Amino acid sequence: MLKILVTGGDGLLAYALRKLQPADCDLIFLSHSDFDLTAPARMQVQLDAIGPQVVINTAAYNLVERCEQERELSWAVNAIGPESLAKTCAERDIRLVHYGTDYVFDGAKKAPYAETDAPNPLNHYAAGKLAGEKAVLQASAKHLVLRTSWVFGLHPTQTKSYVHTVLRTVCGGKDLKATTDQISVPTFAGDLAQWTIELARRNAGGLFHAVNDEGASRYDWTKIILVEAEQAGLIGKAPTVEPATTAFFKSPMRRPDYSVLSNQKLATFLGHTLGSWRNGLRKMLAYEARR
Repeated sequence: MLKILVTGGDGLLAYALRKLQPADCDLIFLSHSDFDLTAPARMQVQLDAIGPQVVINTAAYNLVERCEQERELSWAVNAIGPESLAKTCAERDIRLVHYGTDYVFDGAKKAPYAETDAPNPLNHYAAGKLAGEKAVLQASAKHLVLRTSWVFGLHPTQTKSYVHTVLRTVCGGKDLKATTDQISVPTFAGDLAQWTIELARRNAGGLFHAVNDEGASRYDWTKIILVEAEQAGLIGKAPTVEPATTAFFKSPMRRPDYSVLSNQKLATFLGHTLGSWRNGLRKMLAYEARR
């Protein structure tokens, strides 16, 4: 049995890991309040008490616009916390799996980003996440960083993903606007959880881009969500989505307009394709239709 501690245990990705129930893994989940990345001494005590072989850190401060205002807190969770956790794990020969973000890139390439491409974060959230992933990788060659993007998935209580937002907007009778100039890759949490376990089993280390196969703009992503939601019986006739630019929303932070990640390295390592996010979307909407 592979003993794995999962931090951020009440979140979307943690729930996807819980749903997998791999027979060869003993998964232990601790919530944000039970395992605090900003309390290194307490983390050391907990790791010694639990004795995991692997820690999967799903905890992060990912309210990206609030990171611009709450800079000290977001940096503590996204940069300093992972660094402390990575060093503590390395001292105990525990392998750490940590998650990064597509936002570390500035979008200038206009082609899928590989792991070898140089990051250039445009906002405080991305800068903190980049500092965190660098610290994790520097702490031990055994540690693993998975950069991902636009994660969505089913959860019994948390409904914060973009898919949930779109459904709430439609059901509330409000107009929908979506950006045509933000392009990335939606990633199904269930798939990301599966890849994570596969990599943990194989003692993988280093940096991988972990996303599904197909990039899309927010606008196109939104339209597909609505078509699939209509087919799942969650909404009536799919409403029209009004195209807009990022500038229309007057966000306080800069975002990359293109942050599609190439998953070729991970697919080659695992020996199989990573699949379309459309399959995950259908699974999620079927779950929502049964609720």
